[in-house]
Amino acid sequence: MTLKAPSLRARLWGLGSVYGKTIRDSRRAVFLVSALLGLVFLGVSKAIVTEFNTPESRQEMVDLINAVPPILQGLAGPVINVGTLGGYLAYKYGTFFPLIVSLWSILALSATLASETRRGSLEFVAAAPMSRARIALEKVSGHLTGLFIAFIVTLASIAIAGQAFAVLPGDEISLTSAFGYSLWMVLMALAGGSLAFALAQFVGRGAGAGIAGFVTIAGFIVNGYQAPVPELAPIANLTWFGWTAHHVPLAGQFDWPSVAFLAVFDVILLAIGVWAFVRRDLGATSSVPTPSLPRALVGLRGPLSRMIGINLPASIAWGLGIGVFGLVLAASGSGFIEQLHKSEAFMNLLNTAFPGIDFATVGGFLQLLFIELGIVLGGLAAVTLVGGWASEETSGRLEMVLSAPLSRLRWALSGGTALFIDMALVIVLVGIGIGLGGASTGGDLVTPIVGSSVLAVYGWALIGIGVAVGGIVGTRFSVAVVALVVFLTWFLQLLGPLLNLPDWAQNLALTRHLGQTMVGVWDWGGVALCVGIGIIGVVLGAWGFTRRDLRA
Repeated sequence: MTLKAPSLRARLWGLGSVYGKTIRDSRRAVFLVSALLGLVFLGVSKAIVTEFNTPESRQEMVDLINAVPPILQGLAGPVINVGTLGGYLAYKYGTFFPLIVSLWSILALSATLASETRRGSLEFVAAAPMSRARIALEKVSGHLTGLFIAFIVTLASIAIAGQAFAVLPGDEISLTSAFGYSLWMVLMALAGGSLAFALAQFVGRGAGAGIAGFVTIAGFIVNGYQAPVPELAPIANLTWFGWTAHHVPLAGQFDWPSVAFLAVFDVILLAIGVWAFVRRDLGATSSVPTPSLPRALVGLRGPLSRMIGINLPASIAWGLGIGVFGLVLAASGSGFIEQLHKSEAFMNLLNTAFPGIDFATVGGFLQLLFIELGIVLGGLAAVTLVGGWASEETSGRLEMVLSAPLSRLRWALSGGTALFIDMALVIVLVGIGIGLGGASTGGDLVTPIVGSSVLAVYGWALIGIGVAVGGIVGTRFSVAVVALVVFLTWFLQLLGPLLNLPDWAQNLALTRHLGQTMVGVWDWGGVALCVGIGIIGVVLGAWGFTRRDLRA
């Protein structure tokens, strides 16, 4: 009998090709990230030129940006040619997108070999007549292809926006500028991903992703604040955010040597990861010294403690990461308050936009800078927790769990409750970080610490959506749906006012109904809505889970 080799189409779809399988497994994430980048760059560009379409309105925008205290500009991009379309894009959104794409790259590359090794499926692939180096290279090539697609979409959307939406002199964005930004963005993302990939071969997926995520977020923060806080410059220059700080192609400023150095750094880390995979036994890692799980959480006392224990490392990692973010910002609060009092124009603007709210406090500073990114990170934490819950079924472990005298209804309800508890732990750690950072500045700390719990409220709603989708439709869709909700919510919150979307569309964003909690202003109706979505979602998911086959 003659064996027929898979066709090219079949190989690209994952049959007979490790590369094709990697592309197939990551297709949803690639589509989501690419679509988000394209829509945001086109949408934001259109909104900017529509809102500021005269020289006078542009000058007002420039004056407003220049009036912002330096400490408040920390997480924005450099103020270079902000009166042009490209300069404003670089200032407002330029540094944020590499961070978001980095999180995708870190999660993908940390898991690309380590997760399959842990599941035991990689032994079967390694037994085939192909070298381990080829397996690793094809896995990495699959992710690089996804990044290349994101690069093409970003390049095309910026180039189109720079030509189609240019209304004033200087608004045109050249193909060189679009190329420079798109290349820099994917190389920045790959820096975090390649670090996670290399570390995962030595310390495992969770620790590798956690360390790489911490370095990425910390680099983003310290680089943003190195100008107003010069003491942070040496730390910032140890990260890729600091290396490429002077490369601002959308504003017409280029630093190609730093980009080339970043590309070499990425290649070296990927090579280390491949070398380590080839040289080490499958699944052999050196554990990072951490406390052992409490006996009650190892999974021997029921499904509730089991699911809490499964997601506990991820909860601690996300809590520490977001908590450090809050700590750094809260510790900068005194400098913000001091500079805010010196900027009468900006103070008047805040009083006009938010009458009756005192932003000259640590809580006010955190409301302006922490919440927008904190909500996104909290949403991604919920995505990770839902992924841990869903993996019970998608990995095949659930058949063994349900072989015990355990009802499906109890497993599903316990799992949803455990996710709520894990999400609450994330916010406890965030509150501790804000408290420690704000302790050095004095003033009211109770309000912002309590206000940070809004991230848990939002996370509970996302968990309810994920469990409902997993129970009724299938757990393999849970993570994708929750991630889509997180990014659509952020999209509506960010671009809704700029694009003049109708109120009903903007109100679809759950975060629009939570108030300004860091200064003590709560929208209790929105809080009740989020909690209700969470509880009802878990109940619906449990009901749906009792009515379908596993992995249906």
